[in-house]
Amino acid sequence: MDNNQVTELLKDYRSYEYAVNNCGPIQDDEVLPYIISERMRDKNTWDKVRYNRIVNLIDGAVNNVLNDDQRSVIMKKYLDRNTMTLAQIAAATQRDASRVSRLHTEAIRKLSIALEPLSEKETEINNLDYMFDRNISLHEIHTKSA
Repeated sequence: MDNNQVTELLKDYRSYEYAVNNCGPIQDDEVLPYIISERMRDKNTWDKVRYNRIVNLIDGAVNNVLNDDQRSVIMKKYLDRNTMTLAQIAAATQRDASRVSRLHTEAIRKLSIALEPLSEKETEINNLDYMFDRNISLHEIHTKSA
C-alpha cells in the first residue's frame, strides 16, 4: 500500500469508525465474501465486515506499530475529532516543525507496511448494488468492475 492510500484511509477513518459503530458487531460466521462467488450475499454484511476490518487494522497499526511520538502526530493530524495541521501540532507540542514532519513521514511509511493486507477493493467505497442483482451475468460484472 502506498503512502497516498494510507493517507486517504486515515482521512476517512472516522467515517469508517462511525459506520462500524452503527452497523453492529460482526458475527462469527461473517467473513469477507469473494465478490464473484458470493455476490448474492447480503450487502449489509459485506460493508459491515469490510469496515470492521479496516477500522481494526488501522487501530492495531496505529497502536502497535508506531512509537508514542509518531502515534501522537497521526492521532492529532487524522484521527482526533478536531484535526490539526503539522504546523499546529508542532506549536501544540512545542516541537520543531521539521521534527513533526519527520515523525509524520516515518509514521506513514510504517503504516503503509502494516496496512498492506488491505486490498484496494476493500478500501474503495463504491456503489456495489449491482453485485446483489440476481439477474446480472458474470460478463456484466466484469464489465462494470473494469
